[in-house]
Amino acid sequence: MWEAEDFTEGLRYASPSLAQQVALLLAAEEPAERDVRRAVISVVRYLLRARARATPFGHFSGVAPARIGEAAHARWGTEHHAVVRAGAQWLDDVVLRLEGCPELLARLPVVANNLGFIRGEQLVIPHQPDRRAAGTAGVDACLPYKAPVRAALAAAQAPVVAGNLVAQLCTGFPGAEEGTVVGLVVKLVRHGALLSSLRAPSTQTDALGYLVAELEAVRAEELAPVAGLVRALRRVQADIARCNSTAPRRARAAREAAAVRMTAVTAVRRHPLAVDLRLDASLTLPRAVAVEVERAALALARLSAAPYGTAVWKRYHMAFYERFGLGSMVPVADVVADSGIGYPSPDDERPRLSERDEELLRLAQRAAVEGRGEVVVDDALLDSLDSGPAAPRLPPHLEVGVRIHAVDTNALESGQFQLEVVSVSRGAGVGTGRFLGILDTADAATLTAELADLPTGDRDTIAVQLSYPPLAPENAHLTRTPRVLPTVVSLGEHHRPGDRDLGIGDLAVGCDGTRMFLAAPALGVRVEPVGMHALNLHGHHAPPMARFLSEISRSQYAQVTAFDWGAARTLPFLPRLRYGRTVLSAACWRLESDELPGPTALWAVWDSAFNAWRGRRRLPRNVYLAEGDRRLALDVDVEAHRVLLRLHLDRGRPAVLGEILGGAGWCGGRAHEVVIPLKAAEPVRWPALPSPTAARTVGRGRGQSPAASRVVLASLYGDIRRQDTILARHVPELLDRLGSPRWWFVRFRDPEQHLRLRFALPEPEAFGSVARTVSTWADELNTAGLLREIRYPTSYPETGRWGSQAAWDAAEDVFRADSHALLTQLRQTARPGARALATAHMISIAGAFQGDTVRGMRWLIDHVPAAAPAPIPRHEFNEAVRLADPRPSWGALRSEPGGPAIADAWARRDLALAAYRLHLPGPHTAGIDPDAVLGSLLHCHFVRAVRIDFAEEALCTYLARAAALAWIARTTGSLK
Repeated sequence: MWEAEDFTEGLRYASPSLAQQVALLLAAEEPAERDVRRAVISVVRYLLRARARATPFGHFSGVAPARIGEAAHARWGTEHHAVVRAGAQWLDDVVLRLEGCPELLARLPVVANNLGFIRGEQLVIPHQPDRRAAGTAGVDACLPYKAPVRAALAAAQAPVVAGNLVAQLCTGFPGAEEGTVVGLVVKLVRHGALLSSLRAPSTQTDALGYLVAELEAVRAEELAPVAGLVRALRRVQADIARCNSTAPRRARAAREAAAVRMTAVTAVRRHPLAVDLRLDASLTLPRAVAVEVERAALALARLSAAPYGTAVWKRYHMAFYERFGLGSMVPVADVVADSGIGYPSPDDERPRLSERDEELLRLAQRAAVEGRGEVVVDDALLDSLDSGPAAPRLPPHLEVGVRIHAVDTNALESGQFQLEVVSVSRGAGVGTGRFLGILDTADAATLTAELADLPTGDRDTIAVQLSYPPLAPENAHLTRTPRVLPTVVSLGEHHRPGDRDLGIGDLAVGCDGTRMFLAAPALGVRVEPVGMHALNLHGHHAPPMARFLSEISRSQYAQVTAFDWGAARTLPFLPRLRYGRTVLSAACWRLESDELPGPTALWAVWDSAFNAWRGRRRLPRNVYLAEGDRRLALDVDVEAHRVLLRLHLDRGRPAVLGEILGGAGWCGGRAHEVVIPLKAAEPVRWPALPSPTAARTVGRGRGQSPAASRVVLASLYGDIRRQDTILARHVPELLDRLGSPRWWFVRFRDPEQHLRLRFALPEPEAFGSVARTVSTWADELNTAGLLREIRYPTSYPETGRWGSQAAWDAAEDVFRADSHALLTQLRQTARPGARALATAHMISIAGAFQGDTVRGMRWLIDHVPAAAPAPIPRHEFNEAVRLADPRPSWGALRSEPGGPAIADAWARRDLALAAYRLHLPGPHTAGIDPDAVLGSLLHCHFVRAVRIDFAEEALCTYLARAAALAWIARTTGSLK
């Protein structure tokens, strides 16, 4: 095996330490048996992984473009081209040495790290790499945020030459010695608070070329401390160029020479070269393959455990709405700060068993007891696994990776093939973008053009490319992709001036009742960040901000992934799941470590037990052992492969064994993965959003805290069925005790349903007496069994939704008038039905806001969906339409018990709505859409009157539209 040069070179690149160990063992006269055994096992692992894993990695596997055409074609040559670049760990070590030279640093442009933030009296640079130990998580660098640091960061918001920055600081702090100031700047660079121009952004695929160009731009070779290193870097650059221009058959010697020179410059744990293989191959796949992949993706969307977004992001959406409200544009840094709502956090509670889980458990169990290895997914099964009544929200784009099983290209062309889903990416470019710098010029241009034309969720939204360094510097090679999209969101990087880039400070978060979104308010657009590489966003691989920006725009779409068995995933056996010609999930067996004898058992005993287990479980001969994202192809008839399986189990971990589907003759039996980008044919039909505007941006310090503001917000928790009783019988008494204050209420949930009473104070000092009165009243309700507890949270005005200053004051007058109208209604012992009253209120609010009954009716007809969301009893429909007739003077409503008092109470609200409408448009409502405001008024009235119940609210707004249609037909003789 060691004589096979292709394999040994690949191993030297993948694990230099293992290759060196093998070389020493081969040279030793009597190597230790234990060392030989350990080395053999490691080498066999690499060999099996190389045979089964298609992900490009050094010399073991490569990449080639595949085209969709009419005729299937596959040509495999031998002149594979290794594309060589400087290794990321080696480059990081070189840059650290260069940045440690004060004379050179003085010539370099530096810029403030936009991932840094202030916490109390400290500057925090999150998740800086800990280079002392490989594979450790990043650590937060914390520095005292004193005046010199504050001044340095302010001066470096745009790139500034470090020497000039030192001069500015010396001028600003004349008492400081220059050496002290230089030391401060060096310290800020060392801790990542300032980023030097030597660090190439991730959109630079040739980081060494970028580094050498930066050094030449500042004439670094003139500086004695680094002159030798700069010359050595130029020679390394020339060596790498020679590697890439030499014919494949002679390039191995060039790579070895380059590696020797690079190791002389600086020695690192990993191989100093980064190698990607461009395959000498030409592939054309029939269109039927692409069609089948599309069908499989649609099936996976329907089978998704989260067809309407994830539970984590739904909770986060609610937290954002509760804290910041609708319409507000909140800077990203303020959202995720400790003083905001932080980052989304996974649910710590054990998830409940869903209907989908139950159905999948039944499927798997039925297949196991019946001895069936495959379950065929048909339309009936898809319907039973659907997680909701509506179609899943398809994401704008994604990539599906498949293996193709066909005996030859003729079979492939004639449709005699089977696909196996291997991966589903979070977006187009994730699986393919990293290889743009590896493909030849023509193929790279074709793929770039495809990725540059990505669809987005809706209008006024653009796709932007997300660029950031990984938390582990040695992984930077994986994140280097060329600039594909016109606009880049750059995190924690040094970008040259003039680049069309956005930073954290340019981005804000907003939401409506359906979704959250990311926007660039100054540009007036929403943005959807796209990562053009497959770096794992979870764990300790990417900055949390990168994950946040990647997920926020896609969190409300169907989470289309490789098939997820849910609660059934840990069953001893899972059958193959096939849809049409596509295997969505291969069969797999789970072998627990305690099912076989332990590490101390003799081999014969263990082997006999395994063979018995294999027979009982009907395990096939060829399987793969899954170890994270790596796969070891095992032939369990081979003893050495069973040894590897036992070693895995001896670590106390279960072994997940997946079936290996045969039939890759079309590509010579090669392990492969074909990645196909998919784009949605049409966007999801979201409710329209107004264009983002900087006028609606809100920052910190907007909360109205108890006892420090002119607001008392009292949240009353208890049984939702007691809310009407509290409002009708007990709130009027509280208002009398408080001397008829200016107040309003709303029903809310967080997630508990509760009442919120909001009282205006003449001054903050009045909080104590008012809160004492309210708490005493609440204690009485608790004693009476009507209330569980009272809380006094901070109040956050929804100025992004309603406007600020005078507009907000006018909006509060509307809320007060609406609260008065509903309290009057609830105090009527006899009154019409709740749906009929809600319908009449909506007709009244629409007319008053629009300033004219006809315009109000037209608005309801134009803006409320025409289809009934659910069946409505005929008598309720007729009652709602009859009572919602505003002419003459709500006569039909007034003829009902309680009707006169209810209708009379609306006069105050009519006046308040007319006064508020004068602010739209106005200086305090810039960027607020009047149509959106009226929709919010109707929604908030319903919540105030009934509760948060979107299904019931949709029914009532439909009834309001029906009443408007009937009224228009009666009064004009036409529906037009």
